[in-house]
Amino acid sequence: MFNRLTNYWYNRETEPEPTPEERAAEVRQRRLQQFQQGSAPDTPVEDAESLETETSPDEETSCTYKETTAADEAASTETDTEIAASSTRTDSVMIEKENPDVRGETPTSSLENQSKPRVVGSAVVTTIDPASLEEDNPWGEWEEPVPSVQSTTTKVDEGRTISLTISRVFCVAVNTEEQPSCQPRLLTMLLDTASSTDTLSIDILDEVLFERLSMSAADLRECQIEIGGSVNCPIEPLIVPYLAGCIRRCDFELKDNKSQQHVVVDTLKKCRSAAVRMIGIVLLSNDSWSPQDPAQQIVESLISGSESSLYDSDTSFIFTSQILSEIMKQDSVSAEDLTTMLRPVVACLTRKTTMCSLISTPLTVSILNALNLLVANKNVAKIVPDLPGWLPANPDNGAAYHNTFLGRFLGCSTIRRDMMMSDLNRYVSPYFNRSTVINQDISQHSSSQYQQMLDTIQTLTSKFFYHLIKSEAKDRTLQWIVSCLDANRNKAKLVASFITSSGASDGFMLNLAGVLLKLSIPFLGPMNNKLCTIDVRFCGPQSRSLFPQTTEDKILDKIDGTEISKEDLISLGIPDSFNFISTCFYLTHRALQLAYVSPFDKYRRLMKSLMETQRLVQDMGSHPFNIDGQIRERFETQFVEQLEVKTHLLHPDMIGHVLLFYSSSANWLSHISTDCDSVTVSDMKSSLIPSCTPSRTLAMVPNYFVSAFCQFLINIRYFAESSLENFVSENLDHVITFLVLFCSPTWVPNPHTRAELVEALTVFIPNERSQSSVSTTNRETALCMNSMAREKLGSALIRLFVDIEHTAQFEHKFQYRFHIFELLQYIWPKHSFKVSELSLEVRGHEEDTTVLFTRFVKLLLNDANFLLDEALHNLEEIKKLQLEQEDLETWNALDQNVRQNKLKTLADLKRMCTSHNILSYETVNCLRYMTGRFDGMSEEAHKNVTYAFVTPLLVDTLVTMLNYYLKELVGDSQTKYKVRNLDEVKFYPGKLLQSIVHIYINLKEESSFVSAIPRDGRSYHPALFKDTAAKIRKLYVPEDVIADLLKVSNLAERAVTSQEDEELLTDRAPSNYLDPILGTLMTEPVLLPSSNVVVDRSVIAKHLLSDPIDPFNRQPLQMADVVPQTELKDEINTWKEIQLNKIQEERD
Repeated sequence: MFNRLTNYWYNRETEPEPTPEERAAEVRQRRLQQFQQGSAPDTPVEDAESLETETSPDEETSCTYKETTAADEAASTETDTEIAASSTRTDSVMIEKENPDVRGETPTSSLENQSKPRVVGSAVVTTIDPASLEEDNPWGEWEEPVPSVQSTTTKVDEGRTISLTISRVFCVAVNTEEQPSCQPRLLTMLLDTASSTDTLSIDILDEVLFERLSMSAADLRECQIEIGGSVNCPIEPLIVPYLAGCIRRCDFELKDNKSQQHVVVDTLKKCRSAAVRMIGIVLLSNDSWSPQDPAQQIVESLISGSESSLYDSDTSFIFTSQILSEIMKQDSVSAEDLTTMLRPVVACLTRKTTMCSLISTPLTVSILNALNLLVANKNVAKIVPDLPGWLPANPDNGAAYHNTFLGRFLGCSTIRRDMMMSDLNRYVSPYFNRSTVINQDISQHSSSQYQQMLDTIQTLTSKFFYHLIKSEAKDRTLQWIVSCLDANRNKAKLVASFITSSGASDGFMLNLAGVLLKLSIPFLGPMNNKLCTIDVRFCGPQSRSLFPQTTEDKILDKIDGTEISKEDLISLGIPDSFNFISTCFYLTHRALQLAYVSPFDKYRRLMKSLMETQRLVQDMGSHPFNIDGQIRERFETQFVEQLEVKTHLLHPDMIGHVLLFYSSSANWLSHISTDCDSVTVSDMKSSLIPSCTPSRTLAMVPNYFVSAFCQFLINIRYFAESSLENFVSENLDHVITFLVLFCSPTWVPNPHTRAELVEALTVFIPNERSQSSVSTTNRETALCMNSMAREKLGSALIRLFVDIEHTAQFEHKFQYRFHIFELLQYIWPKHSFKVSELSLEVRGHEEDTTVLFTRFVKLLLNDANFLLDEALHNLEEIKKLQLEQEDLETWNALDQNVRQNKLKTLADLKRMCTSHNILSYETVNCLRYMTGRFDGMSEEAHKNVTYAFVTPLLVDTLVTMLNYYLKELVGDSQTKYKVRNLDEVKFYPGKLLQSIVHIYINLKEESSFVSAIPRDGRSYHPALFKDTAAKIRKLYVPEDVIADLLKVSNLAERAVTSQEDEELLTDRAPSNYLDPILGTLMTEPVLLPSSNVVVDRSVIAKHLLSDPIDPFNRQPLQMADVVPQTELKDEINTWKEIQLNKIQEERD
């Protein structure tokens, strides 16, 4: 049908008229003159006769209607009552509405006109007056019998009803005598059609519409008829609004009038169908209607209601979308025609995307709704990637994706694209004004509104992507996403947050991640078995996925020390393609990695700057809004900037989706890592049974799967903790299981990644330094109830503490261990029995430096010693500089540059001192609670742990450290550390002193520990513990604690005598009995094989604990290599016994 009508239209324009031009011009001119004079245009017989002999230009088009008419006539003969009634209901519907007094009566004017010939379709029907039956037939050669009066009258009335209905619907006329009864309006006189007939019919409806649509605005003004009174609105000159109005009139009459005769109803339905069909035809030949652009008019009607709309609700989105849906569902429209028809509409909509922004959300939503309507048809969706603006000119430039029509939707954000942290100039936000800064309720309400807009745009954009992916455009759509992510790969680096032009904006990447999250919803949920279809080989070697092959680190690179080769992974198979769930899963992971690094970094720095400004204001003793000038302007600017970032970055709905995605991913990773070499998970609901070694398939999973997840959890803890606390407990359990399982060095060899996992686990425990009022009950319960955490977390923390000693940078080492301390302190009262199992290995291997728990204690003591020493040294230097400042005369006499350098040094010292004080306290506190005994901890378990701290290798180091810092905190030197504002540098001497005291008390039952106390000749003196007791009594320490400390003092004094005997023996011993390293009397001499030197076993064991080489020739050395000197040992013991007897005799 569309092809035939379109061909007719083109032929109508290109082929010459069959009537000579002179005759056509003469007829048209005559009709126009009669119309302007107000007289009824006559219908010359010769014109009517010519119609009879001419063939319809689209005779095939009217066949369906003729068959329907014949059927209707056959039906009408069966019901004479209905036939008779039909002659009295001519246009009764509209007449009854406008004139209640006239109900069903036939107007006399209509009866008077029944003797005139009418053209109905391609046949001429004449209503004959009985008085003129004997006159000659005006139609000459017409041979058919003359119908009866009743039959002829019925057909004429039926034709007249059809004509008036068409006139009402399409606001057209072919004569001035008969006009439809309706509301006041303007009709268009169709002169070309009137030259052939004075009655409208379904047969010529398409030609009527073509003539009406072909008329220019000037023609419409020239040929307008005013009926029913004064009319304010002009005739609609635009094609699509006109046809849409016709369809609305059909719908109104069909719905509003219940008692219409079947002829009217049938006519209205056919009129409506013709109007809908005509919209398709004009779109099919869009360029032929210049200067009008029907596609543009469709777009304007689709976005009606937005600020850019040219039309009112008469051509609203819902109505226009219904019309387009009808066109797309018609069987007569081929896929090729549909594509041709709607391509200009889609192209016009994509051009409109240049106006999309969050500020113009109504327009953006309208455009997205319109596009989704169109691309829901797969034939339309497949043409989208071929439109201009699909890909940027330079696909490798991440920022260029903003200028694609897909990117314009993703670019809608409250985060400024060009925001620089160093820019403190006055900034006028398009989203928030000063009232939002002053009033928190207003700012929260505004932020919520923008978050709703963002969610709406993301939802509609994801729907658009979904329609494209469901069509033949799938591969090109996914390739667009992959190319965009690859072009913005530097967004994963923190340095990218300082280079705003290097990639897409933060808001763009957040929206892209949000769209992919919404596409992932069908397979999300930790127990969703759709996750079983994810193929782990997506990022494997020689993968045929859309992902570019990269050299990014994978989670696993070796198993049991053996590196996993590429050939090993290829042996698992290389699939030809991957399903959509696998693709979407990996793309979402990549998008989340790129989306959150930069905005979280910006938000953290914004919050830091804002707090610094607030502190500055507080120091001035005022409120930010009571200060004028630059400080207030700076505060408002910073507040608005952080509010803009916060609105998009911390959108609660999106955070919830990210947490759900990561919890699903966590359970999938846990299962795929324990399912031996399986490329997919068999059942997500099955119990997790960790094997001794992980599956080698982990070697194909990118490391950012883990690191990006951990960083997200850490950031959410600081900036959106309530979202984490309100997350489903069951899902949290899967997250904890994953984090603990992957803390094992067997699963994740990289200690830096494991340190991130440990830091992520700290989000499940209370943070004493946090000022957040959000409860941690839900998270704590999940951690305490998790079976994997009970079994494996303690040992994993101890292992990581040791592993990072030589693999992490010096400053990172203490940061990593700080988080280990946090977790150890929390789980120790609950899971200490598991850690005590590690300490069991120490017994019988006291001198073995490879024992894990021995190495842990040694490193713990080293850290405590170093950090305390650095902290006290920094405090001493700060004290000196503060004393210099107090001497104003000397201070002011200094050169300005010197003063500035000293102030800078003071600031640096305070910063380092603060860090060292925090870390030193956490380290000492770890010694306190690990040597203590908690409720539920058995005596045996406690003994096992404390013994590991007082082995011959470690006891002297421990005692020396404790004695020294106890003396520094309670002795005369304590005044050196009394700086101004101790809280500023986080130095709390009373708190630190109490921790050290508790360590003494916890180990007082260990004889080796007590005997080692007086051996420390540098710091120990008999009054040390008594001075300490007096000091802590002032801190309101319980008396039982003080009593226990005095017991330690008494035990140490008893050990003094034994210590004096040891010193006398050392002084009298031959040189070959003394250790060459420390000069002490050897108790168990051993030979070092490479240097051939005899040393004491305990001394060399301590040395090898930190440095596994021979101290005399720097050759590698292990404790297993030393050779015991049994004869020399016996000789020394015999000598000692003799000397001790002599010493005793001398005392007596």
